[in-house]
Amino acid sequence: LSGLISTQAVNTQFYLDRQGNLSVFHNKLGLIVTGAGSKRQPDLATFFEKLQGQTFHMPISSRLQMSDNSGDRLSLAYNTFFTDLYVPRPSEDHLQLRFVMTGRGEPPPEAQLNLQLCLKAGETLETAAGRRIVLGTERVELGPEELGGWIHHHGWRLKTDPMARLTWPAYPHNPYADAPETALEHAVGVVSVPLKLGAKSGKYIRPNAQEISFTLTPD
Repeated sequence: LSGLISTQAVNTQFYLDRQGNLSVFHNKLGLIVTGAGSKRQPDLATFFEKLQGQTFHMPISSRLQMSDNSGDRLSLAYNTFFTDLYVPRPSEDHLQLRFVMTGRGEPPPEAQLNLQLCLKAGETLETAAGRRIVLGTERVELGPEELGGWIHHHGWRLKTDPMARLTWPAYPHNPYADAPETALEHAVGVVSVPLKLGAKSGKYIRPNAQEISFTLTPD
């Protein structure tokens, strides 16, 4: 987990936005979720919100609490919401990520949670709905009905939110080319969930507006 915050440097291609707030690494399976930074790619940020004709994809404040007993908690604040990510102490057979959203003020027209998945080109992606796809250069877009609640790939299974969607391939920023990567080996998949921060009459702060959970298990 990372709560590091830094300002954007728009005049250099090598200073990436700190827009990814979590990574998941498994000793045998390698990197599963990447929190890599990027540039001009808010769709790869852990969160983004759109308001007043702009897209904001970096938190304005954060707090990280770590505990060997109760687990870790990462709190991130944005313009129209803040979130607490609870990560209980992982066991050998599963890891849980639980995001609890609190709405703030007028809800944005669009806001979204994203996880960058380290999917492997040439390997099969399976879904609970029965889809089996060999990942290649062809665009893949799977909605909630096509995911069905989980995906399985490269020796791990990710239980997803009922509203989750998946897209592949997404090419992260290459600072040397100052453009997205072009090689498939650098591509990632993105699991995204829209935020529902609907206003409750008379309430500026709306605790527990939405909860989004993921559970990762190795085979």
